[in-house]
Amino acid sequence: MYARKDKSPRLLTAGFEHLNNFVLFDDGGDVFIKRIDNDESLTTNLVQFTRTPLSADCTHFTMTIKEITDGEFVMFGLTNRCVPGNPMWVIDRSVRYHSNDGGIFNGGLGLKTYHPYGIGDRVTCRLDYTGPDRCLINFLKNDRLIYRQWVNLPPGQLYPTIGVSRTEAKLRVEWPKPGRGDIVIRKELPSNWFGWTGLHRDDETNVITLTEPDTEVERTAYNIQCPVAFSQEFNYFEIQVVKKSQNNNTEGCHAIGLVSGNCEPFLMPGWAPHSIGYHDDDGGMYSDGADKTEQADESKTCKEGDHMGCGIIFPSIEESHFREPILILVYFTKNGELIYKKRLRQPRGGFFPCIGFLQQGDSIKLENNFEAPTSFHNELLTALNSADVTVDFRCSEVIQFEEIAPISATFTLNMTEDNPQLVQYLRYPLSDVGDGFFLKVLDIKPNTELQLGVSRSDHPMEGNFLGSNTTSCGYLLRLGSLAMKDGMRTVTKWTDLNDVITCYLDFKDDLLAILCFEKSTGEFIGRATVSCVGGETNLLASVVMSSGPCTVKMNWSRSLYNTQNLDRTWGDADTWLRPPGVKADKNKLTLKASDSYSFAACAQCRQPMLIGSSFFSIKLLAGECLPGIGLSKAITDVSNVLGSEVGEVSFLPSTGELIMNNSKWRLNFPPSFKKGDILQCGMIFAEPDRVAQKGVVYFCRNDQHFFHCRFVMAHGGAYPTITFATAGCAAEILQTSRAQPIPEDLAAEWLNSDMMEGVVPHAASDLLKKGGYEAEDTFDETDGLYVIESESTDRLIYVSHTIRERDRIDPFINLLRRHYMNFAFETSANCVEMTSKQEAVQRCELVVIFMSQLYSESHEMAMEFSLFRDRPAIVAAQTGMIWPPDHYFANDTHITKLPIVFVASVDDQDGVSDLMNLMNNQLHGMNAKINKSKLRKQKRESNFKGKPKELHLNGGRNTPRPVTSGSNKTSSTCQLL
Repeated sequence: MYARKDKSPRLLTAGFEHLNNFVLFDDGGDVFIKRIDNDESLTTNLVQFTRTPLSADCTHFTMTIKEITDGEFVMFGLTNRCVPGNPMWVIDRSVRYHSNDGGIFNGGLGLKTYHPYGIGDRVTCRLDYTGPDRCLINFLKNDRLIYRQWVNLPPGQLYPTIGVSRTEAKLRVEWPKPGRGDIVIRKELPSNWFGWTGLHRDDETNVITLTEPDTEVERTAYNIQCPVAFSQEFNYFEIQVVKKSQNNNTEGCHAIGLVSGNCEPFLMPGWAPHSIGYHDDDGGMYSDGADKTEQADESKTCKEGDHMGCGIIFPSIEESHFREPILILVYFTKNGELIYKKRLRQPRGGFFPCIGFLQQGDSIKLENNFEAPTSFHNELLTALNSADVTVDFRCSEVIQFEEIAPISATFTLNMTEDNPQLVQYLRYPLSDVGDGFFLKVLDIKPNTELQLGVSRSDHPMEGNFLGSNTTSCGYLLRLGSLAMKDGMRTVTKWTDLNDVITCYLDFKDDLLAILCFEKSTGEFIGRATVSCVGGETNLLASVVMSSGPCTVKMNWSRSLYNTQNLDRTWGDADTWLRPPGVKADKNKLTLKASDSYSFAACAQCRQPMLIGSSFFSIKLLAGECLPGIGLSKAITDVSNVLGSEVGEVSFLPSTGELIMNNSKWRLNFPPSFKKGDILQCGMIFAEPDRVAQKGVVYFCRNDQHFFHCRFVMAHGGAYPTITFATAGCAAEILQTSRAQPIPEDLAAEWLNSDMMEGVVPHAASDLLKKGGYEAEDTFDETDGLYVIESESTDRLIYVSHTIRERDRIDPFINLLRRHYMNFAFETSANCVEMTSKQEAVQRCELVVIFMSQLYSESHEMAMEFSLFRDRPAIVAAQTGMIWPPDHYFANDTHITKLPIVFVASVDDQDGVSDLMNLMNNQLHGMNAKINKSKLRKQKRESNFKGKPKELHLNGGRNTPRPVTSGSNKTSSTCQLL
């Protein structure tokens, strides 16, 4: 670590981090700085306000230089959290405004603003826009905007910081204070617009003139930019051409348009990337640095006295999206008449009004009236909602749109990097049952992965597949799996370009939503769940693309299906959800003889049980062990044993066993079954049908009830399900009357309060977890039923890496996400504060450290590494680096004891394979807790087998009743296996 030569004690000030040559008074308002030696680093000579970073509630802080030595300078800006006792500007994660040359430094790159400051000047740093991984910062001098610049810091890590060179100095500082409010910037004053110093701005006449072109460097043009981005309230501006100069027989030129937040001040709008402009010399419209995009006629050129206007039509979306890369409609006017309109996507951070000048003497007047013309407003609204222009998307900046229509869009991803890119449709969230959309693949490469599903508006636009959190889910076409926060479900793969994949909303309440996925052929793919708890709960149609190029077409509908009025029949067998090993033939289902399906498999009806349709029957056709029957939850695993998850129950006729909530029971007096018998299952509801509720499940043989017990149904309903134990099992779905065969008085008796006492519906969170492990079991003396609570924690892997190597590490992270889809991932890039790093590390099961030479030289990574001491960790070292690492890790023996592999990049197949094997070995031991739980259960079951106990599950009565054939009131006892 860097050590100061000055060994005097450091003066600690609450809420600040600084070295001992800084002295703070008045709670940091007055800052006195002592001189440091010439051989000490300037990057450590600073004071940082650690109490409150800049945020939406704390947008700015200011500084005034009171005293400073001639020739020395101040650095004023933001950096990430300093290491206690060793403050330091982090080159690639900071932005600062220098007093001596007016330079803005960011990531080691200096940009000249032509606005130095000194004694008596007041400078301000203001947060203008927050993105997920970077923020747009304003710098002001004496309350006038000087420059805008991006900083590679996410919200929560924008700590106000002030440094000096080596001089003595005295500063007056107003640090951020919650509730102070934002700075009001008057956009109607030309002096608040920023550009080169040679642009003369007169606030009284609102005239801006290019008076002093740059003579040091040849410039093509000059611009001046508005300090405020366009929004729903501010969406139009206009200028009047005052003078077009004549130099060297060349007439001057003005341009009006929009630019991104970091457009340099020496380009006409339209000449720079992410910009658009209307030029008055040829009347043309230019965009994104390309040649003229619209061939103008003479009528669109302008002369002195003409007016030029520019505006935006925004979609009707949430205000928080106005600064994101949404599709918008830009239009231009001449003397109040509409001359151009163009659909395009605005850059991240929004569009800023901009005015261009070509040569000395060019002059315009900025009109104070920012009201958009109304004469063609309806025409623009029509264009906004027409096949030519639709503005209802939120998407990654690298995705290109084509053929946009009111109900469809075609879009393309050309980049080949393995980094997920998101598209969301904003206009109509999936809110009513039956709302949905479908996706057709037009072109795709072998390595491309596509995913469709739903997410909320805060889902990251880059780097995350759907299903990485509880508020999103999706179907991975290539992989053939449904991704949810509770893990992956292997389902049918997409294989045919002609297959259109559909996603629609099947159920929604205040806790969760259930989405269905199917192919255009009618083949049902499966279901996935999304949490609807807390905050904004709009479910937006979403598509994620990675590793292009590929092109897809997305269509949406507000009523794709009417699942409110379900067909009361159970449907043909080929519509049931089932694994490939279960063959369907009309109404017959058979488990094929296959090594892949030597264990149990299930077939689940597409439609849940409902009041009035809560009884179904199957005919037992074949099998060494006859097929069973039961109820499953919406997201059951059809390749698993029915009843092995919470919210499921099954009865196996060949053994007389009942499996419910992952516990197995055997009826003491089960009826005997043979081929040709009718096995039936019904549900008696206590509450409205598809909510989590108490109820009763019962089973019948040939229409005669033989067993019933209490049952807790999960959110989304209970689905009729057939379970197959061995190859050759076969059953026929009977399309008989759905009427409940149990008399109402008996059903009411089964639902009495004594019967239901103590039965608690499973929480919606149970559906959003990865299946349970056993907690401490409880024994219910009322009916002898073991209650197995479903508990789970998110499985987390933490990836440690330097931010400077993000381009190298991100492909690794994407690869790991695809390989370990049941795990969530946190990274150094996401956890920017030490507190968030510490919380993530404590929750993780494994730390993967991507060690490199840059990592070993980073004091920030050295601090992060100190958090891994008591956590399972492995090292993925960059091939060719010094080992053991030097710099901050030179004397650290802990790192040399960690398991290590060397891997150059994701293209290093041997290195990647070694990394996966090492991770698998480490993660394998994490299941010991689950295995021990299973051993405890087996031991408990063996104890019961040694001492049989009859258990009655009917209404809490402790006196067993024998089975009496032909009576609706018969019941049976059962014992725990």
